Amino acid sequence: MLTNTHILVAATALTRQRFTTKQNLAIIAGGVVPDLSVFIMAAVGRMPGSTITNLWRKPDGMYWQEPWQFFSALSNSIPLYVALLLLFMFLVRRAQKHRALWLGSALFFAACLLHVLFDFPVHADDAHVHFWPLTDARFHSPVSYWQSQYWGNWVSAFEVIGGLIMATILWRRFGHWWPRIGTTLLALPYIAAIAFLLRGFVS
Repeated sequence: MLTNTHILVAATALTRQRFTTKQNLAIIAGGVVPDLSVFIMAAVGRMPGSTITNLWRKPDGMYWQEPWQFFSALSNSIPLYVALLLLFMFLVRRAQKHRALWLGSALFFAACLLHVLFDFPVHADDAHVHFWPLTDARFHSPVSYWQSQYWGNWVSAFEVIGGLIMATILWRRFGHWWPRIGTTLLALPYIAAIAFLLRGFVS
């Protein structure tokens, strides 16, 4: 799924008006973090002077080499996020001192966990190591969020519709200008996709 969609999923499921700004921002950050190693890798691979020409293609692409596979396994580990979420939920209940910090941390790891759980069923050839460090096994789904031979066109259409619905929910949930600006920016790829499709029909 697109990182935008992961952010919208986490924000729709977890953000609340009663939470502090820092707690809601922790949720947004949690929606991004599992993809962070990919962004860093792509930036390194495109730095001026870089001789890397293959970022993604198997088996020689930069993404499939170390240390990037380790970073990907670390940032997409379901057991790791479950353990950390349970730890901070325990602290929220039992340690009243710094409770706001523990809650923000729990929300952050809940958002990370939502990210990897939504990724799990939509990665085919590019499946993550979702159960590190327990195993290096990968679940190669019969469905992909982007590969057309694995129903990618249908998943993309569903993602566009879902993204716009979630953006609308968040727009209505928060009345302040800055969450609405952020929500609008997150929705732009879906709006562009629909505009591109409508242009094709018109032409």
